[in-house]
Amino acid sequence: MTQDAALLGQLDNEAQQTNPSSAFVAIGGAGAVSAVVEEFYSRLLADPATTGFFTPLVESDGLAALKRHQVLMLTKVLGGPDRYAGRDLQTSHGHLAITDETYRRVSLHLLTVMHDFKVPMDILQAADGILGSVRPLVVTGAHGDAQ
Repeated sequence: MTQDAALLGQLDNEAQQTNPSSAFVAIGGAGAVSAVVEEFYSRLLADPATTGFFTPLVESDGLAALKRHQVLMLTKVLGGPDRYAGRDLQTSHGHLAITDETYRRVSLHLLTVMHDFKVPMDILQAADGILGSVRPLVVTGAHGDAQ
């Protein structure tokens, strides 16, 4: 696990105190989210259709920071503590010209990893709904305005 163990422990402790019935706690907390994020980026980097989006981050050693942001964002989305302080989705993805096809591919990778990690179906369905709702904030490439 490449995430800060102390931070993961803090997230778990806070979630147990403030929202023990959250999806975040149900899937195993910060350790589970961190493991999902690690596998998610492994698959994105191995996929020829998505790896190019991450090459600059790999070359600049920025991938670890992106993974940390992703763990914090997924923690928040799943009802865990809100420690996410990154840019909003539109600002952070707008310059990438992400197409609808690429967005769907990345979403499928995330949902597949979550499924492989035995995330319950109701949480997978909720995640799919969230991915659909934020799509317009991320898709800005050719044919990105198609609904």
